[in-house]
Amino acid sequence: MRIPEATGTAFDSLLKVVRREGDKKMPMNTLEATVSTFDGVFEKFTSESPKHKANFIVFLADKDPSTNLSWCPDCVRAEPVIYKKLESSQDDVALLKAYVGDRPTWRNPQHPWRIDSIFKLKGVPTLVRWENGAIKGRLEDHEAHLEHKIDALLSGK
Repeated sequence: MRIPEATGTAFDSLLKVVRREGDKKMPMNTLEATVSTFDGVFEKFTSESPKHKANFIVFLADKDPSTNLSWCPDCVRAEPVIYKKLESSQDDVALLKAYVGDRPTWRNPQHPWRIDSIFKLKGVPTLVRWENGAIKGRLEDHEAHLEHKIDALLSGK
């Protein structure tokens, strides 16, 4: 049974859950972190990662408080596509949303995730698949919105 879309109602969240159960999709487990909270959140994410079939980290630009949209146009384009693909997965997926900060913070060449020996970020958005304590695949800013690339990353290819 397919439930029609309802938008702008108090029942949106409930309908998503019912749709998910009807479609036999697993709920996506989501955590959020900033540069200052990342270490603690990442520790929780990695400790829970064996429970999930697939684990992802998406590095995103912060949202502009005046528009509630990311200051990064690539993030605005990629976010809905990434979420749609991960949420539609039949597998149990975990996602850590890591916010890099405002534009001046991100532009600093010494940004912690730019110089991090594991992440080595060059741009946002960056979507990484995390397995067994390491990055097993990544999509950088220019490709993070491409559905077929997200599908390949989701399937572990």
